[in-house]
Amino acid sequence: MIHGIFTGHANLPFEIVNTCETIIGKQENYTIITNTDLSNDDIYKLLEKSLKENGKNNKEFFIFIDFYGSSVSLPIIKLIQNSSNSIFILFGYNLPMIIDFFIHRTKLNGEKLYRKLIEVGKRGIR
Repeated sequence: MIHGIFTGHANLPFEIVNTCETIIGKQENYTIITNTDLSNDDIYKLLEKSLKENGKNNKEFFIFIDFYGSSVSLPIIKLIQNSSNSIFILFGYNLPMIIDFFIHRTKLNGEKLYRKLIEVGKRGIR
């Protein structure tokens, strides 16, 4: 299974996952990291901890970031440079994209799921 890490400002990552679970049911194997009251170093340490704790059972990670260039972006770029894990990053996530992630993460490999989520995200905007 692919592990999801949902990041962003304030309560956005909590609320989007909560909304998904309201629609498709309780999910497992994900981490939520908000930037509230955290430095870039704090965010980096939480990301690193998530990869370490979840790397035993997951070969691939998807990191969802609320928007490109946000304060969460810098620690994630540093993380990717220092990690040997297979990490896919998606900036600017929306509800259709996250629902599709949870539904298809056990059925598709990372590369196929990544391409699918980008298309689903684009189609979700009208």
